[in-house]
Amino acid sequence: MNKKENILYIGGFEFPDRNAAAQRVINNSKLLSELNFKVFFNGINKSIERDDQLFKKFNAYNFLFYSKAVKYPDSVKKWFIYITSISKVKQIVEKDLKNNVAMVIAYNYPAIKLWRLRNYCKKRKIKIIADVTEWYQPEGSFLLKSIKKIDNSLRMKYVHFKMDGIIAISNFLMNFYKKKTCVKLPPLIDKSELKWRNSNIYSKNKIRVLTYVGSPGAGKKDRLDLIIKSLSEIKKHYPDFLFQIIGISESEYKTSFSNQPVSQNIRDNILFYGRKGHLEALDLLKSSDFSIFIRDNNLVNTAGFPTKFVESITAGIPVLTNLTSDLKDYLFDGKTGFILDISTNENLNKSLLKALSIDNSQLLKMKQHCADSELFSYKKFKNSTAVFFQHLEID
Repeated sequence: MNKKENILYIGGFEFPDRNAAAQRVINNSKLLSELNFKVFFNGINKSIERDDQLFKKFNAYNFLFYSKAVKYPDSVKKWFIYITSISKVKQIVEKDLKNNVAMVIAYNYPAIKLWRLRNYCKKRKIKIIADVTEWYQPEGSFLLKSIKKIDNSLRMKYVHFKMDGIIAISNFLMNFYKKKTCVKLPPLIDKSELKWRNSNIYSKNKIRVLTYVGSPGAGKKDRLDLIIKSLSEIKKHYPDFLFQIIGISESEYKTSFSNQPVSQNIRDNILFYGRKGHLEALDLLKSSDFSIFIRDNNLVNTAGFPTKFVESITAGIPVLTNLTSDLKDYLFDGKTGFILDISTNENLNKSLLKALSIDNSQLLKMKQHCADSELFSYKKFKNSTAVFFQHLEID
């Protein structure tokens, strides 16, 4: 087995599709496979009783991968071990892979654990890469927030700069780590997967159907409250719409937005579906005319990239949103969606009403344009990733 064939990808992803992290690392790894690497995963799993002892083979649309998972930590002690110990990674490198590892890619890894892993890899002449997709805002109790704040600051501002290279999800992170060897990989898609095929593109809904998919993060990520307020205010001008909310229940919405009720005049226009599986959520999305979300322009949203935008475009559904992160490079009025102006309530209402009022023929063209798009196909990023590895002296 050639040492330069093997990559170990580690982090808090849960296969097959239980979180966005799993979607990212799978599609990144299809790209790595096309560059002749063999990819092994070490993620987490909430449904197992104990850690996987052996690597399990699995296929992802003709790509063969190997995965083993650790049991999701369910106590403070186990969490502490999880965020500090690299014993399981060392076991995989030395016993399972017999030291035949060219590179370890750590997905949003905790600071102390990543630092220890960096030192371990350096001694064994293994390249270590950080896959960085977020600059999160710590939440929880005062003690938990304090620990997370320290960890986040150490990881983003110090430990990542000691890596051999950075995989960054956004231009902001590319610029932040510009002194390092970097490659930008937004959320990637394999368009050959059946789940992206949308037979509903040519169907005409009797009313405009809008869909939100995700978790608003207690209002700190997605501003569902602004969308609902705007829809309530424009209903007198545009009464025929349905707003599908997938990911939270109505009671969870009220909790997230300080018990703010849904306006009575649009009660019949909104459906809360609660949490759904990935494929079921995609099917509901495909039945809609637009996906919609609004985000504040803050550090969290600027550093990250909305996976929901990528999934919507790939499924053939145009997006209504404001410009955050790198969306200016992908959101084009009348093609992949419409830009919502959130500078004032009045401007939001006007831009939303304009989008809803387009005729069916224009909407069909937009859906077809999205479905045909290759904006996020992993194949588009093959050359830039190959150059990244060349700079790391891995080929």
